[in-house]
Amino acid sequence: MATEGKKISDPYYADASSNLVVCDFVYEDGTSSTVSIGNTPEGEKDNPDWKQLFKEFTHEDIKANTKLKEDSFHANKAGKIAEAKADIDKGKNEALFAAKVDAFEIAEVKASKNRSVKSKIRKASNLVEIFAYSAAIILEENAKAAEA
Repeated sequence: MATEGKKISDPYYADASSNLVVCDFVYEDGTSSTVSIGNTPEGEKDNPDWKQLFKEFTHEDIKANTKLKEDSFHANKAGKIAEAKADIDKGKNEALFAAKVDAFEIAEVKASKNRSVKSKIRKASNLVEIFAYSAAIILEENAKAAEA
């Protein structure tokens, strides 16, 4: 591949051995390609793209750009993990709210005058608490009905 007519931009090392560089070739017509460049083994004809790369950039330039890419990748990864956790928490809260609504639609819970247990259903922080307090109200209401 000819080295004339293209500019190399955004190079970074793709491996820890610094033998493979990923970069963009920006051509005179405005098009660009993301490519990987490696040097040829000893004794073979040198890769002209490798030579051009190191005419335009130093090893330190490429290392610095590699560090920026890594930092950006890790920041994006951390952000995605936080976003996924927020989505999971939102789903749990929505399910908890739906369960509370469902609990208050049960006839025995609706009819109950036991405000303290109803309050505990409203304040419940997990499904087990909602089920337990709802069951307590249902048992209480059924016991009242059996006495009457």
